[in-house]
Amino acid sequence: MKKNDVVREIAARLRLPRAECSRVIDVFADVVTDALVNGEKVVIRGFVTFEPSEYKERHGYNPFTGEMENFDTVRTVRCKIGEPIKKAVNER
Repeated sequence: MKKNDVVREIAARLRLPRAECSRVIDVFADVVTDALVNGEKVVIRGFVTFEPSEYKERHGYNPFTGEMENFDTVRTVRCKIGEPIKKAVNER
């Protein structure tokens, strides 16, 4: 399911214009992104938790060059799905 499909479904369920639903999704994504950039955890109970994470600098093997090298610190985001969604997916 792509963004357009999600927008279409939300618009149909709420009987709102698609453009308005699309703007809401865009703003939601911006708010979550801003929070994660600022190091904040975003929790939507029963749905999903986004948490910024960091892999520390390390020394390791690079399979492309065949040599040992240093890898820089990498920031990423961890995503944990809520229990109600896990249960719903496993019931099908």
